[in-house]
Amino acid sequence: MRSRVKLRVKIKSVLTYEGLKWPVDHGLFTKNGVEWLHGLNLDSVECYLRVLTSLDDEIKLLSKELVGIAEDDEEVKLLMTIPGIGYYSAFLMKSEIGNIDRFPLGERLCSYAGLVPSTHASGKTVWHGGITKEGSRWLRWVMVEAAQAHVHKYDTSITRAYNRIAEKRGKKIATVAAARRLLMCSYSVLKNKKPYYDQA
Repeated sequence: MRSRVKLRVKIKSVLTYEGLKWPVDHGLFTKNGVEWLHGLNLDSVECYLRVLTSLDDEIKLLSKELVGIAEDDEEVKLLMTIPGIGYYSAFLMKSEIGNIDRFPLGERLCSYAGLVPSTHASGKTVWHGGITKEGSRWLRWVMVEAAQAHVHKYDTSITRAYNRIAEKRGKKIATVAAARRLLMCSYSVLKNKKPYYDQA
């Protein structure tokens, strides 16, 4: 999936280099978007699209296998009750988190994922910077991906908080905040062994 994302970025870079603007009425990688890309007759884009098709086929096969495995995994099923978290995300989260009991608090899990602000102190002055980006980069990555899916598809307390933060501090900071909230929800779901519910 990461390779697919990189290829899509490369295709957009080619279009930008060529001075081409892609249609805004539909996604660039939807059926209509791909037809539009083929119509450009750009060799590099055609090459990327062939590799993308191969990756899409592999992802579909793996997704089917994951569905079968997930049906017998209680933790994965619990994580998937959280909007924005699918089979792949749930499995990756489980593999990176391991035994949830090794984290006494949800904040410790967020720290392990590097989704907490860095802290700097000088004398009596303490200030907070960007996230630490320490710990599991895979858990951090999948939580950001899940957060983006969550806030664009669902109307929850997390989405509303995202919108408030985005308006004041920008989308990037808001996405990280949403990822941290989703990870806290994941901690609660795994710790209490109960499905997600929106605490709005």
